[in-house]
Amino acid sequence: MEITHAISDAVLTLTGIYVFFQYLRKLEFNTCLLWEAFVLSITAAAFFGVIRFLGYSPAKTVSEFFQHLAGTAGAFCLVYASFLLVQRKTASRNATYIVLALGFITFGIVQLTDNSKVLQIVSMVAIPLVLVIGIFGLIKGRSAVGSWLVLGVLALVLATYNKSFMPNSILDPTDVYHYLVAISLFCFGRAARHQTV
Repeated sequence: MEITHAISDAVLTLTGIYVFFQYLRKLEFNTCLLWEAFVLSITAAAFFGVIRFLGYSPAKTVSEFFQHLAGTAGAFCLVYASFLLVQRKTASRNATYIVLALGFITFGIVQLTDNSKVLQIVSMVAIPLVLVIGIFGLIKGRSAVGSWLVLGVLALVLATYNKSFMPNSILDPTDVYHYLVAISLFCFGRAARHQTV
């Protein structure tokens, strides 16, 4: 049992639930679906992470399943939802389903081949794209949206590389990762609330 990891994953789970009910569920269905693919898959991964860290080791497999879902379909949807947000557009049904299909195909490849390099490639493309979209939003005068997107990306980058940034931290790197991803979800939720309905 790793209680600090369970607590930090619980904070991440609760943040994801808060973001969903406070910001996402009010959005138009297709737009909501795009944001949910990212936020709820991370939330589910964190929830099963809590169960795992409390001592039920089979939950690790389920947590990793949702982590891969967030890193593939969730990443595709985050990029598209962010683009629509900055452009002040809503998601069309066909485009939403195409983006989801591409994400799920990528997810299927990762699951069937157990190829983590695909996950890394998707992350290495998606995270900078969302950053560029956020900066573009700032340039277009969408300062609130752009700022929240940029902050969300920065929190994700810090989460991913926290061992490099804080090598002598008093907090465990896994806990730091969970807290920073929670901050990232909150930032993306704050950005999403500006979505045109």
